[in-house]
Amino acid sequence: MVAEGPFPPRRATIYRALLMASIMLSTMVAALDTVPDMWGEYYGASRLLLSLTLAVLTFDYLVRLWQAWDSGTEDKPVRSMLAYATSPYGIFDFLAVVPFLVGEALGLPRDGETIFGIIRFLKLARYSPALETLGAVMMAEFRPLMSALFIMVLLIVSTSALLYFVERDVNPSFASVPHAMWWSVVTLATLGYGDVVPATALGKVFGGVVAILGLCMFALPASILASGFTEEMRRQSFVSTWHLVAKVPFFAKLQANQIAEVASLLKVYRAVKGEVLMREGDLGECMYFLVNGQVEVLGRTGTFLLKQGDFFGEIALLEQRPRTATVRAATRCQLLILDAREFHKFVSAYPNLLDAIWEIARSRMAVKDPANPSDET
Repeated sequence: MVAEGPFPPRRATIYRALLMASIMLSTMVAALDTVPDMWGEYYGASRLLLSLTLAVLTFDYLVRLWQAWDSGTEDKPVRSMLAYATSPYGIFDFLAVVPFLVGEALGLPRDGETIFGIIRFLKLARYSPALETLGAVMMAEFRPLMSALFIMVLLIVSTSALLYFVERDVNPSFASVPHAMWWSVVTLATLGYGDVVPATALGKVFGGVVAILGLCMFALPASILASGFTEEMRRQSFVSTWHLVAKVPFFAKLQANQIAEVASLLKVYRAVKGEVLMREGDLGECMYFLVNGQVEVLGRTGTFLLKQGDFFGEIALLEQRPRTATVRAATRCQLLILDAREFHKFVSAYPNLLDAIWEIARSRMAVKDPANPSDET
């Protein structure tokens, strides 16, 4: 159920797929239950489906409670379990099953089942970083968003007051400032329901100006959020790459700031089993660092495997000659790619690492024994 690394075990993947399907199916049933006479003769089948999905979700909640208890220290298992139960994910898990089961046992109104059935969909947040990313963006851009909100409120109040004075004597829809606020909100949001409209010529002129201001008003927070999301995704990508670089033994002696510099030069790539990463005779445009998985090297001196922490593809860049071997993924792999242009920046900044690369490259080029696993890459 809980797996570390970029490639969780198959059983964890199957469990997650079953759990996500149960969440979506139970939410769908809860939504369709609000349609009168929706199920007809299939009502029993819908109850059976709902019971099965709830059984899966209940099992998941109990397992997570047990896991929280088991992961705690010997003297603090209760505290560990309470920490999970009061966490956002723990609350979502609780709301997904317990209120529904209690409602069924006590015969509570079905509106509660509908509400908690829809809330159940929030459990999917565990498998998606969307809500966490949104929260991070909102916190990072809090002050600009508050400034935009102040401008929006200022526009609503000022435009509604202006239209109130212009229209109040001839248009009952603008009998007060609060009445006019509905028109301001709808117009500034560029919805234009048409239920409340200015009647005078001056009011229509102001209405057109307000509609144009509405476009600018919503463009402001939208641009703030867009730039915030871009920056947050760039930050998350950098942090992820930094941790991957730190896992490679070749970079183990670098300081944190040096790892950050190296991370800015590398690109993360995931390869599926059997994918050819480079072919013998091709022009060398990059080298690879293997973070997870295994690759198979097929050269003139034989076939061998490279594992986590190894690198390959350096000979073509150092010698400026075609690839000396074909490399394909023996398993699913996670790699860091250093292209030729960034390679020269890399070796000029870290000459000691260049020496290490040259040492391994020379040993690979000098090997004649086909059984030796450091021949050609």
